[in-house]
Amino acid sequence: MDDAFPCQSIEFILKECKLNLHEINSIAYAWGKGFEQWLLPMYIERASKMRLNSEDEYKIFCERIEVEIERDSIKKDEFRDWAVRNLTKEQYNKIFTAYHHEAHAASAALLSPFDNGLVLTADGRGDFEAITVWQFERNSNAPLTKVYSSTSSDSLGFLYGRITGMLGFKPERHEGKITGLAAYGNPTNAMHLMEKMMSVENGQLIAHLGDYYMPYFSPYSDFIKNEIAKYSREDIAAAVQKHLENIVCAIITHVISELKLEKTNLMLAGGVFANVKANQALKELPFISSIFVQPQMGDGGLCLGAAALAQHKDGYNITPIENMYFGPDINANDFLQRKSKYHEMEFQQIHDVATLIVNDLQNKKVVGLIRGRMEFGPRALCHRTILCWTSDVSINDWLNKRMHRTEFMPFAPIVRAETAKIAFKNFSDKDVSLNYMTSTINCTEQFVEKSPAVVHVDKTARPQIVTQESDNLIWNILKKWEEISGEMALVNTSFNAHEEPIINTPEEGMNAVSNGMVDVLYVDNVRVVKRI
Repeated sequence: MDDAFPCQSIEFILKECKLNLHEINSIAYAWGKGFEQWLLPMYIERASKMRLNSEDEYKIFCERIEVEIERDSIKKDEFRDWAVRNLTKEQYNKIFTAYHHEAHAASAALLSPFDNGLVLTADGRGDFEAITVWQFERNSNAPLTKVYSSTSSDSLGFLYGRITGMLGFKPERHEGKITGLAAYGNPTNAMHLMEKMMSVENGQLIAHLGDYYMPYFSPYSDFIKNEIAKYSREDIAAAVQKHLENIVCAIITHVISELKLEKTNLMLAGGVFANVKANQALKELPFISSIFVQPQMGDGGLCLGAAALAQHKDGYNITPIENMYFGPDINANDFLQRKSKYHEMEFQQIHDVATLIVNDLQNKKVVGLIRGRMEFGPRALCHRTILCWTSDVSINDWLNKRMHRTEFMPFAPIVRAETAKIAFKNFSDKDVSLNYMTSTINCTEQFVEKSPAVVHVDKTARPQIVTQESDNLIWNILKKWEEISGEMALVNTSFNAHEEPIINTPEEGMNAVSNGMVDVLYVDNVRVVKRI
């Protein structure tokens, strides 16, 4: 998610696949394709209405377009310059380009377990759109058909990001803190303020440009800062969260009504759907059969959609993803080779990893776990993970302090599929959103009692569900932990300090033990602790 051109990512993939760049037969790109003709009637209608209603609103709308053209041209030039320098003429002439939201939609649809349904994308903006809805038919030559769009001025990503900034956090980085904070507030107190920023009219999302809302993450006028200051941070967070949920549900309800659908699968992508509470609200709509949230839902996942579209065009059969372990690998030998450099560390090769991890947890040791390839996406999925017990409600304070984090939402749990049936209300083992920690779910009283540290104040949790087949090691750790502790889950949080990258080298792993982020480190079958 660094803004620089992804030279290191390209180098990594070529090295891992033992290829050079000229052996690649297809290159796809999904940033800054431009203005799609499909959008023209919508833009003309919005601009005409604004011109009649308010010259100021019309001016803001036009400025938004100008800014996007300028910013996207930088990215397009950057890609073109790289391509000219590095690709053969044949490769350059075959470059496949996708529209921003088209790539989001493809990443959600083609990688989902579904053969058909609706796809909803939402983010700040991309290629002059902020929200799209598509019909999906996997076996069609053109699998995606767009049926809905909003302009980039009518943006839920900008709305939520602006509130994030006005509450003292960083837009495009700390939106998750607002989701957590929302559970402590009353959404009705400031809801009228949200509705002055943005509303749904006849199924269409309409932003009210001006004093209350601007289609940018910042700056903020003195007027809106004063309006926001009339309410508690908790009530503002609760209001924007509820407004977001209401809007995405209203849009998909409208589209389903227009298409006369009775029941459908729903696939989601775009940064807005990092919002696990909004995903739950969509999942619970009566006409939604199942949902799939593409696990790297933000712009970091555009590459998946672009690649899938390019391969589909070339006749390849795109199959559903089975996991998100696409990143760099670290194995035990990497650590053992550095053993002589770390005299203060004790290295132990073990056979029964699950039993020793459970013993450490029982002895109140915070466990760092490194195994296999790193997760691709914003969720820890037990390959670069910190494990801890779930009975201590104070963990949100002391464990976050170890990692220099400030969070309002509790840590996420990992839960066995068998236990999930009694831990969560209306749990279905077909709910793939829970395999990737992309949705919340309502907890049973038994789970609240046994594992309170991973339950939010509204009695929801955002679990990762594992089966014996999907992750045998974690499944066995959980089974042993349940038997010994009586708890129903373990804490699962990403292995990194606040706003630092995920652990990616042996040195970073050693440092996590040295500085006390974790008490014990497991790398495959090697256990590392400080010498006493």
